[in-house]
Amino acid sequence: MKNPTLHIIVNPQAGSGNAKKTLDITRAFITKEEVPYHLYLTEYPGHEKIIAKELMETVLEPWHDDKVLKTLLVVIGGDGTLHEVINTLASQPLIPVAYLPAGSGNDFARGLGLTRKTKKDLARLIKVTKPTPIPLIATQFEQKDAPQLVLNNIGIGLDANIVSTANNSKTKDFLNKIHLGSLAYLASIFHVLKEQHAFPVTFDTLGEKKHFKKAYLCSITNHPYFGGGVAIDPTANIKQAKMSVVLLEKVNLAVLIYLVIRLLMKNHLSSKYIHHFVTDQLAVTSTHPEFCQTDGEIVGKEAQVIQCTMTSRLFWI
Repeated sequence: MKNPTLHIIVNPQAGSGNAKKTLDITRAFITKEEVPYHLYLTEYPGHEKIIAKELMETVLEPWHDDKVLKTLLVVIGGDGTLHEVINTLASQPLIPVAYLPAGSGNDFARGLGLTRKTKKDLARLIKVTKPTPIPLIATQFEQKDAPQLVLNNIGIGLDANIVSTANNSKTKDFLNKIHLGSLAYLASIFHVLKEQHAFPVTFDTLGEKKHFKKAYLCSITNHPYFGGGVAIDPTANIKQAKMSVVLLEKVNLAVLIYLVIRLLMKNHLSSKYIHHFVTDQLAVTSTHPEFCQTDGEIVGKEAQVIQCTMTSRLFWI
């Protein structure tokens, strides 16, 4: 079967420049395989949304079982770039999206079981004959007009605070230029551990309410991973169309270090300080202003009221 024409959106800044290497490998591979393509490089934050919207309105088509796919959108970048693209295409979930991970975390690729090795992922991509529906979390924030699709997770508290602190770090741009951007997040962890306080949060799952007075970190996740490969819920499976909630209570530093060790060993869920449940519908209420992030992007610092359900869209994997 003839390969569709690839329309490739690339964020060259992703992964502290790793996306450029991924692009070079991709161009060499598809040129050798004689796969037609068009290339679109993002030039500033948010540019990927403008490109994706224009492509959606001009050349991209929804998948139909009885038609040959003529065009395929490919995203090269990190989870943040992919997050923006799929939200731009939210009204067209039947337009397939292919993904070549090139960020610093690549948690969505881990959750999908992609190799994260560009040549192997490209060899798989050109052999795909039909798209696969992949579950995502659909969220509606009370403070936001538009709903939002989430690839990986929603974080309230500690992890969102770390993301915000790192993103606003004066040294982050410098570290990114020398390909050590992850150090900004490492430095932020030690700073935030001291200042993050406990906060109240309530979960409502189809009428059953769970209230916690001393939440420290709350992660609502679509698959096992967050933070660049940390298995916050080793039992989660992206194909099950369920969201996992993992909540850590505020503890002293010694207990926190012990829990981090258990987290790295993937046996932390049995701790009395960690609460875990699975659902396909969820309402989250946090009355105290807290940082909140989705797929590594800060939503804001405010009291949070969030409605979460499961949905899906087509990916070419």
